[in-house]
Amino acid sequence: MDRDISIPRILRRPVLWLLVLGAVLVYAAYAFVRTPVEVLPQFDFPQIGVTAHLPGTTATELERLVVAPLESQILTLTNIAGVRSTMGNGTVEIDVRFREGSGAQSDLQAVNGAIDRARAELPAQIDPVAQIMGNAVNEVADYSARIPAGVAPAQVQRALMADVVPALRAIPGVQFVHVYGAGDEALWIQPNLGAMQRYGVPVTALAQAVREQVLLEPAGFVTMGHSDVLIEARSLPVHIAELERIPVPAPSGPVPLGALAKIVRSAEPTHNAVALDAHPSVALTIIKQSGASTLAVTRAVQATLDASLSQLPTGVSWIRTYSQGHVVQLVGADLGRNLLIGAVLAVLVLLWVLGAGRAIVTLALSIPLSLALAIALLHAFGEDLNLMTLGALTVAVGLLADDAIIVLESIYHRWECGDAHWAGIWNGVKAIAVPDITGTLTNVAIYVPLLFVGGLVGLFFIPFSLAMILALLASLLVSLTLTPLGLGFLNARAAAGTRSGQRLLQHLQAGNERLFAWVSRAPRASLAITFAVLLLSLAGLVLVPINFLPLPNEGVLLESFTLPPGSSLLDAREAVDTITGRLLREPTVAHVSARIGSSASTSYTEPAYAGEIQVVLKPGVSVNALDAIGERIQRVSKLSGVQFAIDTPTIERVGESLSGLPQPFVIHVFGSSVARLRELAQEITARLQRISALTDVFDNDGYPVTQLQIEPDAQALGANAMTPATLYAQLNPLVNGEVVTRVPEGNVPLDLYLRLADASQRGVDELGALPIRTPGGWTPLSQLARLSLVSTPNQMQHVAGARALDILATPNGALGSTDAAARRALEGLRLPPGYRIEFGGLAAQIERAALGLALAALTAFAIMIGILLLQFDGLLIPAILLLEIPLALTGGTIALVISGVGLNATGMIGFLTLIGVGLRHSIVLLDRVRHNETAGMPVEHAVREAISVRFRPIVLTAVTAMLGMLPTALGLGQGAAPEQGLAVVILGGLLWSAVRSTNLIPALYLYWRRKQLARLASEQAAP
Repeated sequence: MDRDISIPRILRRPVLWLLVLGAVLVYAAYAFVRTPVEVLPQFDFPQIGVTAHLPGTTATELERLVVAPLESQILTLTNIAGVRSTMGNGTVEIDVRFREGSGAQSDLQAVNGAIDRARAELPAQIDPVAQIMGNAVNEVADYSARIPAGVAPAQVQRALMADVVPALRAIPGVQFVHVYGAGDEALWIQPNLGAMQRYGVPVTALAQAVREQVLLEPAGFVTMGHSDVLIEARSLPVHIAELERIPVPAPSGPVPLGALAKIVRSAEPTHNAVALDAHPSVALTIIKQSGASTLAVTRAVQATLDASLSQLPTGVSWIRTYSQGHVVQLVGADLGRNLLIGAVLAVLVLLWVLGAGRAIVTLALSIPLSLALAIALLHAFGEDLNLMTLGALTVAVGLLADDAIIVLESIYHRWECGDAHWAGIWNGVKAIAVPDITGTLTNVAIYVPLLFVGGLVGLFFIPFSLAMILALLASLLVSLTLTPLGLGFLNARAAAGTRSGQRLLQHLQAGNERLFAWVSRAPRASLAITFAVLLLSLAGLVLVPINFLPLPNEGVLLESFTLPPGSSLLDAREAVDTITGRLLREPTVAHVSARIGSSASTSYTEPAYAGEIQVVLKPGVSVNALDAIGERIQRVSKLSGVQFAIDTPTIERVGESLSGLPQPFVIHVFGSSVARLRELAQEITARLQRISALTDVFDNDGYPVTQLQIEPDAQALGANAMTPATLYAQLNPLVNGEVVTRVPEGNVPLDLYLRLADASQRGVDELGALPIRTPGGWTPLSQLARLSLVSTPNQMQHVAGARALDILATPNGALGSTDAAARRALEGLRLPPGYRIEFGGLAAQIERAALGLALAALTAFAIMIGILLLQFDGLLIPAILLLEIPLALTGGTIALVISGVGLNATGMIGFLTLIGVGLRHSIVLLDRVRHNETAGMPVEHAVREAISVRFRPIVLTAVTAMLGMLPTALGLGQGAAPEQGLAVVILGGLLWSAVRSTNLIPALYLYWRRKQLARLASEQAAP
C-alpha cells in the first residue's frame, strides 16, 4: 500500500474483508432459501370477511336468523370504519372494514370473538368463518377427481375425508382443505308415507326411535386384578340391516323401521354441483397460510395426492385444474434465467469495452453481491419474492452495476492522471463519493414516501419501493467499499479494453460531441423540441393497451357464469353441460371443470344459478394466444340469458380478495320495506341511465324470486290440538331433511339422515297432500296450513346494520363530476318518511389514495430539493435537475408505443425509476462541472471536460442496465410477461436518459451559467 495513504492497519487486511464478504454471502444464501417466492404481495388490508351458509334460506330469513345476531356483536367492536352485509340464496357475507393502521391479525381475532359471542343466537347448523381480506389469493391448488362409471361421487368424497384430507392438512403451510361436489355419504332413511299411515306412525316417531338406538357413552370403570378397565356402553347400527330391525312404537305394537321406510346408503341432497368434462366429480381446493411458500405447499400437495390414489376407489384419478405453484415456478424460473442472461450480457460488454483485467472481476462480482445483499435485506424486513419485488430486482440488476462503474471510472481517471495504485483508489473514491451518494439518495427519496402510502395503493407500491430502496443502498455500499478494496487487494490496473470496443466508444463520443455542439448553440429550441417529443409520446399512449396485472400462461382460464336470479340448479347444470360439450370440441382445451353454486364447507358465496368453469388448456399454448383463446371461449360459451366473464384464475382471485371493497360507483337506498325499496331503486336506476358518464347501471338487489310459503292455520291447528312447532317438527324431516344422529365409522362420522326420497320434486299440490299425524288421525298439510307462492327478494344488503338496496354503475369519467351529475339527476326524488339515499363507492377511497400519493410526491420532491441544495450552491443546478422529472417519461412512453407492449401496474412504477436514473446521470456530470469551475476552468471548458470524463461511465451504466433488462423486455419465457412492460419502460428510458444527460442538461447549464456570470460581471462593473 502507498505510504501517503493513511488507512487504519486493520482495514488493510484482506482476511477481514473476506470474513465480512463470507458472512454476507452465507446470510444471503440462508435468506434466499428461506424467502418464499409468490405471485402477489401479501394482502394485509384491515378488512375481515365473514361467510356463513344456511342452504334453502331466503334473504329475509337470513337477515333475521344470521345477520342480525352477527351484526349486533360486530358493530360493538372498536376502530370499525364500515360494516357491509350481503344476504340471499342461503349465503351470508359480511365485510368488516377497520380503520387504517389497525393490524389485520388483531382485527381477525376481534371478529372471531364477536362471532363466538353471537353463536348462542345462531341456528345450530351454521358455522360462520372469518378470514382476512385477500385470503382468496392463497387458493393455490384446485383438483377434480375423474370418477369412473359405477363409482358414486359420495363414496369418493368420504374416502377423501377419511384418508386424504388429514394428510393434506398435516402439510406445513396448509390453512384449509375444502372437499365438495357430492353430499356427505349417509344412511338415508326414506319414509314410506303409505306404510306410516297404515301403522299410525308419525315421522317424529321414526326419528326418535333411531336416536334411542344409538348409544356411545362412558359407563365408569372396574378394577380387574392390577388394572383399571374402562367401561363403554355401545350400540352403533351402521349397517342397513341393523337399522331395518330397529323397533318403532306404533298403536298396535312395535313395527320394524324397515317396514316403515326404505334405507339406502347414498349421498345427502345438496344445492350445488361439481362436474369434470360433463361427468359428476368431487373437487379439492387447497388454501395455504399467509406467508407460507406456495411452491413448497403445491409440491407437497401433489406428492400427497399421487400417493393417495391407492386409498381411493379403483379407477379414480386426479386432474389438476389450477396450480399457483406452476405460475410461481414459471415466473421464478423465467425471470431468474433472464436476470442471469442480462447479467452475463452486461459483463461481456464491460469486458469488451474495458478489457479483461482484474478490475472487471471486481466489477462483475458487484452485481451478484449487491443482488444477494438486497435479497438478504428483503428477508430481514419480512418480504417475500413476488411480482413486485422481483420487478424491482429486475430493474436493479441493470442499475446495480451503475455505482460500481462510476466508482471504477473515477479510479481509472486518477490512475490515468498519474496517481499511484492506492492513491488513485483513494482519490477516485473521494472525488466520486459525494455525487454517487447524492445520486443514490435522490433515487431513494423517490421511493421512501411510497412506503407510507396506505390502502390499496400501498398493497402494490410498498413491496416494490422497499425492494428498490434496499437494492440501491446495497449497490451504494458495495461500490464504496468492496469495489475499491477489491481493486486494491487484487492489484488491479486500468485496462485498455478491446480495440473494437474502444473504437466504438470513441465513435459514440465523437457523435455525442457533435450533438452537444448543436444543442449548446440552440438550448432553448432543444428544450422546446424535447418537450414536444414528450407531449407526442404521451399522446401515443392511447395506442398502448392497458391492463392491471398481466400474468403468464397459467395453463387454465376461468369463466364465471350467472343465470337469471331464481333459476334452478337443474337449469344451471343443463347450461353448464351444454357449454362443456362445446368447449371440449376446442382444439386447445384439455379438460373442463365446473362448480355450480357454493358448498357450505367452503367460503364461496355464489348461488345455485351461478358458478365458475375452469378451462384447462393443453400444454404448449402460447401466452400470446390467451386473448384469442379467451375470446373464442366466450363465443363458444354464449347462451341466451347467461352472463359470462373470463379471466385467468389468479386475476380472478385478486378480484375476489378485493371484492369486499366498495364498487367504483354505488348508491345505497335505505328503508324498512323491501317492496318500497325496490320501487325506489327502479326509479333511481331509470334516472341514472340517462347520465352519459354512467354505464351498466343495474339494481339486482331485491329482485323478486318465487318462494313457497307455508303459513300454519291457527284455528285448524287448535282444533287438532297442535301448534306451529309440532307441525314443523313433522314437516321439516319430510321436506327439508334432518340428520337424526351420527355414528362413528372409521375416522369420519356417518350421518343417519331422514327425508322423503322425492321431496325436492313435489309440487304445491303434492306438498299440500302430505299426511300429518294429529291426535285424531291423519290430516293433509293443506288443511292445517296455507300453501302459497309469493315473491321474496333474492338478495339484500345491510350497510352499518341498516337495511338497504344497492344501485351499481360503471363510471366513464372522473368520479367527482360523475357523482355531481348523479346528484343532479336525483334532485326532486320523493322519499317516504324514514327512507334515505346515500352515495358510496370508491370515490372517497380514491380521493384518499390520490391525496396520499400527492403527499408522497410532494415529500419526495422536497427531499430531492433538500439533497440537491446541500450538494450544490445556489438554485441553478437544482432547477435544471428538476427538469429531469417530466423529461424522464419520454423514453419509456416511446418504447411502449413502438413495442406495443401493454402498460400495467409494474410499468407505471417503472417511470419512477427513470426519474431517479436521469437525476443520477446528470448529478454525476454537473458535479464534475462545478469541480472544474472551482479549479479555475472557464465554464465552457469545464462543461466539455466533464462530458468527456463522464461520458464513458454514463454510457456504460446505461448499456449494462439496458442489457440487464433486455431478455425480459423481449419477453423471453412465458414467466417474463408480468415484467415485460416494466423492462420496456426502463430500457427506453435509459437510452433517452443517457442522451439527455450528456447533451441537453449540460447545454442548459452552460446557457444559464453564462447568463449568470454575465449578470454578476455587470453588477461588479457597475459603480
